[in-house]
Amino acid sequence: MIVLRRAVALGAALALGPALVTAQECKIDLSKPGQVKDANNALGKTALFAGKTPQVLAAVKEAVTKLEKDRDKVIAANPAGRALVLGNIYSTAVAAYFADTVGAPDFTQPVTRGSLGFTTNPEAMIDLIAATDSAYDIVEAADAACKDETEDGRRKVYAGLVNNAVNAYNAQNIDEAQALAERGLEVYGGFKLAYIAHNLRGNALQAKTDYAGAVEEFKKMAELMKGDTSLVEERQQQMTSISQLILVQAEQAEGDAQQAKVQEAITFLNAYLKEFPDDAKAESALARAQIMTGDEEAAARVFGAMAANPAKYSDQQLFEAAVNAARANKDADAKALFKAGLTKNEYSRDGLFNLSLTLQKLEEWNDAETYLRKLVSVDPENPEVYQVFALNYQGLAKAAKAAAEKKPDTDPAVKHYRMINDSLLHYFNKYQNATTRVSFSLWSHDGDKHTLAGSVENMGEAEKPYTLKFEFLDAKGAVVASKEAVVGAVGAKASKAFRVEVDGAGVLAFRYAPIS
Repeated sequence: MIVLRRAVALGAALALGPALVTAQECKIDLSKPGQVKDANNALGKTALFAGKTPQVLAAVKEAVTKLEKDRDKVIAANPAGRALVLGNIYSTAVAAYFADTVGAPDFTQPVTRGSLGFTTNPEAMIDLIAATDSAYDIVEAADAACKDETEDGRRKVYAGLVNNAVNAYNAQNIDEAQALAERGLEVYGGFKLAYIAHNLRGNALQAKTDYAGAVEEFKKMAELMKGDTSLVEERQQQMTSISQLILVQAEQAEGDAQQAKVQEAITFLNAYLKEFPDDAKAESALARAQIMTGDEEAAARVFGAMAANPAKYSDQQLFEAAVNAARANKDADAKALFKAGLTKNEYSRDGLFNLSLTLQKLEEWNDAETYLRKLVSVDPENPEVYQVFALNYQGLAKAAKAAAEKKPDTDPAVKHYRMINDSLLHYFNKYQNATTRVSFSLWSHDGDKHTLAGSVENMGEAEKPYTLKFEFLDAKGAVVASKEAVVGAVGAKASKAFRVEVDGAGVLAFRYAPIS
């Protein structure tokens, strides 16, 4: 089954910044006993060795050696101080491992105690992520005012995990991304920047069609983002995604269960619209929900108003509304909204694809062919496009067959019918015998910087190198920037990720050349 496309992508995640300013003073004393003081001073040397993993780990080992001297006496004298230094040791080691891209151990897996400088049980394994969390838990239990201070150390561990998780997700390694995000939440759950890991988990669960789980993750994400003026737009996007996923669950349910989910979506959207009035995406989602309750008149007002005055809305707002209309089987409204969106972004890959599907539902085969031809120029190595093209010729063939019946072979109607069948076979073979599939997992914009990522799948029987030649387009299809992505050799029945970044004002869409 071919479904409407809605892009889901993740951008860069988190950088290590300076420590947060504490709202309250942490009372834990790091000046006594001497072992705590000396270990803390030794660890302080790591600030001089930024990016120099061997030197950082040498300072970590020195700190461990000093902290472990007369261990039981230190624990008795200042357990919270020892725990704070120990947590800092662990988080510093993790950050050093993460910074070293060649030869460093995988810090998501246990390492030997000896590698950190412990002389007791040196061959025993230690999970640095869990150990960091446990040490800081002791500190926070002793003095809640120290939570701002431990956040800095926790974030060192979390940053590496969540950035790797983003990269894994964008390379379509969904299980790996989910696992890394979950490990990040082990050490950083509940802190503000944990919203990034919840976003990752939500997207991973959504990719696995666990919509209920995705909804819960996105709700946690939205709650952590609340109140941050720099995250308002992103929070809005996630909250409308929540309503969409609730409606997906409703569509998969029946009877009372379905109506309960619809009402859940309506309640959520009404609350959202009180916070963010006149949000077009939320209004269109609400209209879709209203249709599911039988209130088609209210929904028609929303879709009709947007189609009648598209200048008020962005291309993405119109496309989102069109997807909602299509999913509510309001195909005429969906058609008008998709076309309105394409007037603002003529080469939108998803807009062209979704409009083609909508026109096919309306049996407007000739109109659909116009948009499919443009779609092929945008996304030529996607077998699904040729499948839709074949279905379109199947629809055209049905009408042509009726006109050709009982006519002689020389009749133009018969020749036309044969031509359509030839085209149907041509596109079906391109779909059925495709040897390459290009897919996309990220299309993001940060001002004039644009990032595109995805993968090339070699569906053939032999290894093959690939180079993708991209053009980045403005609203009318003019080329703003060009760039190649050299993917290299991809094994048979395997895939390999790519990522392209370009700068250019006004970029809204992209296309790539057919692979020779």
